[in-house]
Amino acid sequence: MSAAELIEFAPESRDGRRPLEVVPRAAASGPAPPQICPTTGGEMHKQPRVVRIGDRLTPEDVADVAIGHAVVTVQDGARERLVRARRLVEETLAAGTPTYGLNRGLGPLRDSEIPADLIADFQRYVILSHSAAIGEPLSRIESRAALLARLNTLVAGGSGASPALFDALLALLQRDVIPVIPDQGSVGAGDLSQLAAVGEVLLGAGRAWLPGEDRMAPGGEALAAAGLSPLRLAAKDALALVGSNALSVATAALAQRRASLVAERADLVAALTLEAVGANLSPFDATVLAARPHAGQQISGSRIRDVLAGGDLAGGRRGSASLQDPISLRTVPQVHGALIDHLDELERTLIVELNCAPDNPFLDLERGVFLSNGNFSITNIAIGFDGLRIALAHLAGLAERRVAILVRRLRQGVPLADQVQAVASATGYVTPVILTQTASALVSRVKHAATPISLTGTIVGDGVEDHSSMAYSSIRLTEDVLDLVERLLAVEALLAATVISAHPHGCGLLGPPVERLRAAIVDVTTRTQATAEVIDWVVEALRRERRGDDLAEMRAPAVPPPVANHDQEIARHDQLH
Repeated sequence: MSAAELIEFAPESRDGRRPLEVVPRAAASGPAPPQICPTTGGEMHKQPRVVRIGDRLTPEDVADVAIGHAVVTVQDGARERLVRARRLVEETLAAGTPTYGLNRGLGPLRDSEIPADLIADFQRYVILSHSAAIGEPLSRIESRAALLARLNTLVAGGSGASPALFDALLALLQRDVIPVIPDQGSVGAGDLSQLAAVGEVLLGAGRAWLPGEDRMAPGGEALAAAGLSPLRLAAKDALALVGSNALSVATAALAQRRASLVAERADLVAALTLEAVGANLSPFDATVLAARPHAGQQISGSRIRDVLAGGDLAGGRRGSASLQDPISLRTVPQVHGALIDHLDELERTLIVELNCAPDNPFLDLERGVFLSNGNFSITNIAIGFDGLRIALAHLAGLAERRVAILVRRLRQGVPLADQVQAVASATGYVTPVILTQTASALVSRVKHAATPISLTGTIVGDGVEDHSSMAYSSIRLTEDVLDLVERLLAVEALLAATVISAHPHGCGLLGPPVERLRAAIVDVTTRTQATAEVIDWVVEALRRERRGDDLAEMRAPAVPPPVANHDQEIARHDQLH
């Protein structure tokens, strides 16, 4: 599952599609009343806000536009740099100055002259000769995010793109004509083949989703349905479109936001385990964590204290079971904190990428010259996501060890005969103790996927393009790891809830967020006997748990929820689809 599938956008209908508008609805109708989740008690939906191209974009902005929480406009004066840059392009073309991608070829053909009468045809040639992406289509969310990312870097003026190209891309985004972009083809040195799929739609070819429909159609048909016409690309427009990392940067922004949510939910699950085992809470003391003042570990510790607050364990009304707990319990703030710190640094990197002029050649507006460069290399993102998987692997390793602790707690002091009798007399769901093996299988795959992929790039372009970052592959592999981590956290949460329920005297009063999660898990286990369904539901319950962040409105489960009487809750969530 991709980040975009997790962070689903908020349409008005069940088909999951809503065209973006230039003017926010709030301007006409006023803010809508908040939607409240019956399970979590949190606000589920906010009125769309405005994101302005030309402003300083953040990963949150990208996600908000991609999922439909924001509408798009253009900052006043943003097009002026486009117009100024375009005049310089026309002057360079008229002067006949040899310029890569303008009057000269690309890649190995960089020194081949393009006759003046073929420059217009060359644009179509570039799009079609680079349309090499294959595989499953990306989600509309990811494609929408890529459009936004490229629009925001185009207004920097470094590409020399025509205002007509900018306007055409903006029209696709605002009118919800979303190109179908295949998943495979980028080596992290410009998303050439995948962005060419966007170019095909502009030409009236390729494929796109019809506005307001969950149906693909030929690009020309999709344009016509939105009242648009195919675009005749001007000189250098083709390179300006395909010669960027807009897709990689956009999907990285979505994945970074998703990983941040997973990190937050990991703290909640760990807190549930702390309650289940009666852990010593001194490792989470604010003074202890401030003694080694890394921001991440203090944030993680603060989250855990917050969700435990109000419970007997946190209030000292229930003594801890051990003077010092295993490392997998004691080092949650440190390990989870390392992930949080890494995500913060990755966000800063992505903010630079979303607001820069990454084009090669770069048009220096002050000097009026094109400069060859290597700004298309996003090795920092590739390494950043390699590191993110390593941080997630450490988090997963702790979760797997806590799973083992919980299973031992279930078995501890209970003779085998009593366990057999308990299962024999049970009429509902029985939590399998062999979930330790499931957790081991999950964490093994996470650790294997943590191997850096940024080191595996090959030489392309007839030897001219002799280094590639593999950033896009690193991002996609990270999304696979997030899937595994979510399931592992669901296994831990299920076992922790089971241990609490099996406690002969109960665990006393729990912190409200922890109690909500425990009660939701117990509820579903009374209604199904299929472990796979239970885990799927717990994954969704964790996604829906809202703790004040703007992107916690998660989609309904991919599989039908096993809880029949949760129809009201599901109906509310269906408004987000």
